[in-house]
Amino acid sequence: MTKSMFIPGLGAPGTLHDQPRIRCHCIIGSFQGGSMSKTIPQASKRSRAWIWLIVIGPILSLIGLITGFASAGSACRSVVVPKEGLVKSYGTLQGMGGKERTCESVMDTVAVPTWTFIVLGLVLFLTGILVRSATRKRAYIAGEHRPTKQGVNRRSILQGAVAFFATALAGAAPAYANGNVRYVSASGSDSNPGSVTAPWRTLAKVRSAMASGDLQRGSTVLFKRGDDFYGSIHMPSLIGSSGTLTIGAYGEGARPRLLGYKVSKAAWTQYSGNIWKLNIAANSGQYSGNTSEASTNVGFLKAAGMIHGRKRWAISELAADWEFFSDSTYVYVRLGVNPGAGVAISVQRDILRLASHTTVQDLYLGGTGAHGVTTGGKNVVIQRNEIEWIGGSALSGTTRYGNGVELYVGAARVMIRENIIRQTYDVALSAQGTGTAGWTDITWESNRLENCNMSLELWGKGGGTGFLRCRFINNTCIDAGYSWAALIRSDRDGKGTHLLTYSMEVPVDVEITGNSFLGARDNYTRNSGDRQIPAGIITHRNTIKLGAGKKIAYGVENPETSEQAAQWQARTGREQASVFAVSY
Repeated sequence: MTKSMFIPGLGAPGTLHDQPRIRCHCIIGSFQGGSMSKTIPQASKRSRAWIWLIVIGPILSLIGLITGFASAGSACRSVVVPKEGLVKSYGTLQGMGGKERTCESVMDTVAVPTWTFIVLGLVLFLTGILVRSATRKRAYIAGEHRPTKQGVNRRSILQGAVAFFATALAGAAPAYANGNVRYVSASGSDSNPGSVTAPWRTLAKVRSAMASGDLQRGSTVLFKRGDDFYGSIHMPSLIGSSGTLTIGAYGEGARPRLLGYKVSKAAWTQYSGNIWKLNIAANSGQYSGNTSEASTNVGFLKAAGMIHGRKRWAISELAADWEFFSDSTYVYVRLGVNPGAGVAISVQRDILRLASHTTVQDLYLGGTGAHGVTTGGKNVVIQRNEIEWIGGSALSGTTRYGNGVELYVGAARVMIRENIIRQTYDVALSAQGTGTAGWTDITWESNRLENCNMSLELWGKGGGTGFLRCRFINNTCIDAGYSWAALIRSDRDGKGTHLLTYSMEVPVDVEITGNSFLGARDNYTRNSGDRQIPAGIITHRNTIKLGAGKKIAYGVENPETSEQAAQWQARTGREQASVFAVSY
């Protein structure tokens, strides 16, 4: 969305100042009407109109450039999207009172499309030239004066206009804090320079560029829409002292897909009977996709669009079709026929592990046995992404895991907004861990969470600051507990829930408000200890819709069902001004 900036003295956005507009109309109108009356304005007044236009035109164009590239501060980067005719700014900046804001949110409130100002400035500038030409011609015909070659002539004005707007348009090219933008396309080559016309090809190249410092704070790497990229990006600490590294998309079409799958070739061999095996060690040659990944800890299989997630812990336990087991080299699958080519195999590797000062946006992330995105960093924005088919690898022993976005201890000033997260083994969004650094200024806002086993998970140990100024607001959470893993988990009791808290041994300052929680397999909230939502978590003004007979909170300590929401609210003091309904 773009918004217009009001410029004092120029009237409404996108219009000329009333007075110059009237003068321009009168002068041109009189000339076109053929009137040679001496009632026309004197030369000094006529001159004033085109002078105003010629002066205001460049000023407006400069305002466009300044608005697009300077108003967000040195820590922001702006990119012109020609087909949309606007400037998008990303990153963070220090706002009033020391509060850090995302550049995009600032630009949303103050920016006007840069191209609008540039084009409007050009129109005014050229109109001024035409008005000057017309008035001088009228004056000559009327006998007031004869044109001379003294002063600024039409050719010099046009030459100046060309030079000015060439400079302005050059300034409207993609601009970033250090001018470093790299493009990645499935049809590119890692030997290319990474330009839009000669893009890179692989995630491995992106990782090496981060390690070398070619991509650093202030840089941008853009993946081509509609393309698939296999592998992962685990960032090192970024080089540079200012700006934000942005990972995003370019072109048209669907979000670029970053996938963790190893995709089988027709290389399965029979292990015994109905059990087949495939070598999924790194670079085995028996699969395509994420070929360099070392992990063989399989989370789930996907074949012909169907998810098969029943993981076994020994070959001897494989009893039904598509049950699987994996060791340090092979994945074993029970099936009556050779599984063949095209089986997507997820393994234990987070797709994105983010460093501090990073923005990730407009990507599709999927096909991993671990997490979609993780970070313990500071000044991080995760927005407008689609994350699905997550988790299932073994974490420890027979415990399996996998979250959409997980925040580790130490995360601070993190914005997670407008993402779509589906089909996770565990939780869509989580902040958890052991340590004293805690989680500070975390915002989860306007996300859509669908068919995840849990919507939001919070837990912390180790003392320290704990959760400070954390907000879960305006999210839509649908069908918790109806994920691909819901019926194959060993710990199903009450885990099909929207809110999950446990081991809360740290200070808590969390607000949960303005959300819609629509449908859950088991209950609205599940909490450890006394089975109550921990003190310090403020829940209010939410919409909660559960099916008939569904528990509001897990545990015998909480007997109320969805039909008894008023009693639960009165007993616990929770969800004041929230709306409950038995309708989902």
